[in-house]
Amino acid sequence: MEISEAARRRADVVVVGSGLAGLLAALTARESGAAVTLVAQGEIGKSANSWLASGGLAAVTGVDPEDSPELHLADIRRTARGLVFDDIARTFVAEAGPAIRRLEALGVAFHRTDADLALFPAPGHSRARSIRCEGGGAVGLMTTLLDRASEAGIALLGQTTAIEVLKDAGGAAAGLLCHGPDGWLEIEAGAVLLACGGMGRIFPVTSNHALADGSGYYLALKAGAVLTDLEFVQFTPTSLAWPPEVRGTSTGGGLMAQPGVKLLNARGERFMHRYDPERLEASTRDVLSRAIFREVSEGRGTPHHAVWVDMSETDRAAVAQVSGRFLRAIAAVGIDPFTERVEVAPDVHFAMGGVAADVDGRTAVPGLFAAGEITAGLHGATRLNSNGLTEAAVFGIRAGRAAAGHAARSGLRPPAGPAAARLVQSLIATDPRKLNGQPRADLIGIRATGGGTGATDPAPLKAEIRALLVEGAGIERTGAAVERALARHAALEPRIEAALAASGPVEGFSLDAMYVLSRLILEASGTRTESRGAHFRTDCPEQDSGWDRHIAFVAGPVPAPGGPKP
Repeated sequence: MEISEAARRRADVVVVGSGLAGLLAALTARESGAAVTLVAQGEIGKSANSWLASGGLAAVTGVDPEDSPELHLADIRRTARGLVFDDIARTFVAEAGPAIRRLEALGVAFHRTDADLALFPAPGHSRARSIRCEGGGAVGLMTTLLDRASEAGIALLGQTTAIEVLKDAGGAAAGLLCHGPDGWLEIEAGAVLLACGGMGRIFPVTSNHALADGSGYYLALKAGAVLTDLEFVQFTPTSLAWPPEVRGTSTGGGLMAQPGVKLLNARGERFMHRYDPERLEASTRDVLSRAIFREVSEGRGTPHHAVWVDMSETDRAAVAQVSGRFLRAIAAVGIDPFTERVEVAPDVHFAMGGVAADVDGRTAVPGLFAAGEITAGLHGATRLNSNGLTEAAVFGIRAGRAAAGHAARSGLRPPAGPAAARLVQSLIATDPRKLNGQPRADLIGIRATGGGTGATDPAPLKAEIRALLVEGAGIERTGAAVERALARHAALEPRIEAALAASGPVEGFSLDAMYVLSRLILEASGTRTESRGAHFRTDCPEQDSGWDRHIAFVAGPVPAPGGPKP
């Protein structure tokens, strides 16, 4: 593959992803003196999950004298169920408040009282500490950051897919190979920063953006980064299930914490007292999702395999502040949720697992950084409501600063060419960032992509992969179901290979990413023989302290003849 000189660019830092983490990382790196290029698969800013978020950021800002970072940390630890990386969580709670003030300084508008920021309750938090973006969603936040990025002189390349992290002769990240509107593009860079999280589209029903296909995780894995905690996939419990025009639209997690909101089954029973009698609808997302799943699977669901939300005793103005996007979507199809019950059901919302990185976003690959949803470590087994956007802000800032510093020290180094074919090895580790633990015997093959130029439609294969994930990695799982799903998954490989050979580079990369990532999620779901947070095994329903460890995956070169075989 030849890259013309016109298709080569240079930057100190190249950022992949234009959500909150990517934009803040790019802005911070630019302010640190770096020349920054940002690439995104779709339209800059609008092709990220941040654009669709309900606009809540949990942080201790000093507004509530009874709240503290220590209380926030305690809430995270309780919900993470023993799998939080302590240094990540401590950094997060300490810097969440300053990150909010940083966003304010950039011009982001939050709901306020006469005195200061307004604070809202959020499920799972012991204090009201969710700060809400004006407008009841994150569009205003993202629009403001897009304006700041343009003003800062950051090169913004939309409709551009990062397909390979390029490395120098020493194995450090040295740029990106991308495919954009004009074909192949090579960006030589002193540091590469991945902020392209989100994998919801590898499941059949999700609130994620259409481009959240998990390809960022695959990009990191192929580069040599460690992936961990992939079995912990968060289902948001209350996405709209009907009518079809708004299916998959999240009501916003903050809605369940509003006084007067009730979840009812098809019999009109308020059922959460059976699952969390203390917190009821304000329980954490894993508990709510399993409760709704159980009501539906036991025959107490609505005609569209959902439950009802009753908001008849809820304050309209309060809901508009926390769930404005939901209200606009449901009004557009002629439904008033304050006088009519609305059908909701769980769908895939967030990946707790991802790239193992330190507090500055450094990965196992020198010069490769990561921030936002693509990383693991803060949420453990379950993410608390409103912590996702704050995570993107805190670690976007930190990773952007660290990447700029790395680029200043290392400078530009010529990429050494494409990487070799790889295998993925699974390890059990106390801290995957250090890769402690004993490797498992099995190796999982992954392929290099990008062969053909045909127009083969990968849609049927993707639909089969999605069905396998529902079978083996859904809200409730069993070891037997995982094994069946893995067997069917392996049987797809010849068809996957044929489709890759006939697909263009972007379509092939997306399909390959989905195939490999789904395999790793199923592997992790079968390996963890306990229930913890979002990972619930009905055949081993209790949490096991022996599993206070992480399942990690790392790619390496194909072993020499005589070495381990897959």
